[in-house]
Amino acid sequence: MKYKLLVNVCLLFASTHHAQPGLFFNVSGGYGAPALQQTLQAITFQPNGTDPAGSIIVPLINQNISDSASLKFQSNAYQGYSNGGTVNFVAGYMISHYVGLEIGFASLFGKKLTGKSVFDDPATLGRNVSINTTTWSYGITMSPSIRLQASRPDAAFVPYGRFGLTIPFWGKTIHELDIAAPDFLNTKLPASAKVRAETQSVFSIGFNGSVGVGYNITTWLRVFGEAIANYLFVRSGKTTLTRYDLTFNGETSDLLPSYTTYSKVTSFVDKLDENSNTTVFGKKRAAANPQPGDKVVNEDAPREELRRAANFSAFGFNLGFTFTINNYLWKKKDKRKPLPLNP
Repeated sequence: MKYKLLVNVCLLFASTHHAQPGLFFNVSGGYGAPALQQTLQAITFQPNGTDPAGSIIVPLINQNISDSASLKFQSNAYQGYSNGGTVNFVAGYMISHYVGLEIGFASLFGKKLTGKSVFDDPATLGRNVSINTTTWSYGITMSPSIRLQASRPDAAFVPYGRFGLTIPFWGKTIHELDIAAPDFLNTKLPASAKVRAETQSVFSIGFNGSVGVGYNITTWLRVFGEAIANYLFVRSGKTTLTRYDLTFNGETSDLLPSYTTYSKVTSFVDKLDENSNTTVFGKKRAAANPQPGDKVVNEDAPREELRRAANFSAFGFNLGFTFTINNYLWKKKDKRKPLPLNP
């Protein structure tokens, strides 16, 4: 029994030694489509008057709920920020031919998502207000992973599987709104506005995995294709208004300089209470003429809202090349005989 165990250990060591572990690098490109469809796939905000502090965070949907609509409706927009192209770079080390560790970096070039909303705002914007929203995301994620290969060391085709974490560490989500108000301030005169806001995230973590197959063109170059799945919800951290141009009566005005930080910046938190910088629990703004003893918001600090999470889960594929620098190649290079200096 001990003899058989010793033989098996030796065979395992021999196969691992023959596999010649070493460094490898992957360069690939691919495309992802949204997974885990939900109604809150993409989020944006809906103005309430001309002060951005009155805006509300809403899911990206299509709707017409104006009293002037011939048929009122609301419909989900099943779109996700993960929809778009990716460019990927991976560096790893094969401990043996069958097991390896790697760290990857993927850049997302998100497809632009659109939605249209028509509603009434009798107080300021008037009736039959329409908002065309365009939103998209870009960024880079990091993915530490484990790789498992299922083939002989000398095989031409190399099936494999990979499982790892998804950690976004750079990027933004952009929201652009094109607003048309045909009865602005109940004057029967049209107005329009162009608004842009940028959302940054806080630490978020997800999971990803892939199955694929590679083909060894040479001892150091492999071409591969893989199917990937990614589960990731990115938590919002801060939204900053970077544009608010209002056109009325033929004149366009940049409203940003007139806004306080409270109006331009939204900070997302996990809990709101009476001490939060918000009007939800009765705090008033300076423009509301607070009375002595009233609590007021800090206009020089961001407005606080409950945190949202945007869906970046995806199914997709990658195609690319693997460049291998293994011990076998280095040893082969070391054993080359030098050419004689005097033939």
